[in-house]
Amino acid sequence: MGRNAPIRSNRRKELIESTIAVIAAYGYHGTTVSRVAKAAGVSTGLMNFHFESKDKLFEAVFQHLESEYDQVWQERIAAAPQEPWPLLNVMIETYFDREVFTGEKLAVWFAFWSDPALRDKFRDAATAVERRYVKELERQVLEILADHPAVEKVAQRATGALSAMIDGFWLQALLYPKKFKTRDAVKSCIAFVQVIELYYRQERELADLRRELTGQRAPKSPEKT
Repeated sequence: MGRNAPIRSNRRKELIESTIAVIAAYGYHGTTVSRVAKAAGVSTGLMNFHFESKDKLFEAVFQHLESEYDQVWQERIAAAPQEPWPLLNVMIETYFDREVFTGEKLAVWFAFWSDPALRDKFRDAATAVERRYVKELERQVLEILADHPAVEKVAQRATGALSAMIDGFWLQALLYPKKFKTRDAVKSCIAFVQVIELYYRQERELADLRRELTGQRAPKSPEKT
């Protein structure tokens, strides 16, 4: 059994990848075990051996995509300089990394988010995945805007807007793949945070200047926890 485990694992991965291609082409309702078996070049019996039902197959696809994305994310973060701006840049780039950001995988992610047959089953899990990475973004934005007197609220709003931008670019890539430019999307997301940081820095400098002219004391910056 031990010797066959790698073979079974590789076969299972191949079947999952074939399922991703079938979901991207036919959606949830058009994805059947027999259609996946045909795409993978295997028998329906072998499909049933690895996956007891269509629901189990979709669960395996979701877990595969989640695990794959997390692995790429962790690898990119570990290799980056551990400073707010470099980390934020790498995190944004990872959303569009070629290993996880493909037309087929985008189509499957959107199927999990939007298809009524999948949405109720996977909503909580998909939301948890998204929130985990948004929290990582927010930590870096908190550091970048650390001197703002209401940094937590401002960082939360900025990160929410950044997350919405990324979701919008994912949708654009799905709908208009020929026109979509990954590099432009990454640059736009980074530029958005740069503009936010610049705006609040200039706002702070103007406030300091007004206080200097009027003789008021500057408020204390929030303490970092």
